[in-house]
Amino acid sequence: MKTRIFTYVECSCGHRGALIETIETGAFRAGGHQARLRKLTHAGTYDGENVLFAAMKPGCPACCRSLSPDDVVGRSQLQGTGEVLRLARESESADVTLGARG
Repeated sequence: MKTRIFTYVECSCGHRGALIETIETGAFRAGGHQARLRKLTHAGTYDGENVLFAAMKPGCPACCRSLSPDDVVGRSQLQGTGEVLRLARESESADVTLGARG
């Protein structure tokens, strides 16, 4: 089963983005874990205790400010088939899956 955890952040300039973790579990998976940024850069300088922020180093593309856990404005989780819909104009780094999986 695929679980996606979305951590939403907002910069002091008003720009919003997300850190997205994908965790795959199940009989044929070895507990795979991936993380990526949506509408953010990897130009941040965070080097604190939060493992996700330290690894991803999120930065704001609008004002170049480094983002930290203090900038988190929300979290959500999606479990199941991993079907995530997004607008075509969103970042290419996002997954697009339409239809049922077999």
